[in-house]
Amino acid sequence: MPVRAFPEFPTINLKKEAMPFRMSRTLRFWVEVECEGLDLRMANNREVASILREFEGCGDAMRSLNMRGQVIWKATRQMLDRLADAEREVEDEWANER
Repeated sequence: MPVRAFPEFPTINLKKEAMPFRMSRTLRFWVEVECEGLDLRMANNREVASILREFEGCGDAMRSLNMRGQVIWKATRQMLDRLADAEREVEDEWANER
């Protein structure tokens, strides 16, 4: 009787995995907002790439390589500062209303 070293798994339900966009949590959140709340795993890769290029063109995102040589996207200091300013404004407004 032969012994199977590798079990066979049904491949019927396997889907082609979407192109992985490695990005910071902050940038991922804003890309999801631009995708109108869709989960990025379900979004169109071209749409996500277009949004990332748009952010990069505005100076809100930058791409670089991680230790494995993979492209990663991060929010720039400009975007993080603008978000921090907006958060402070909201907190000040909330404190004034109390």
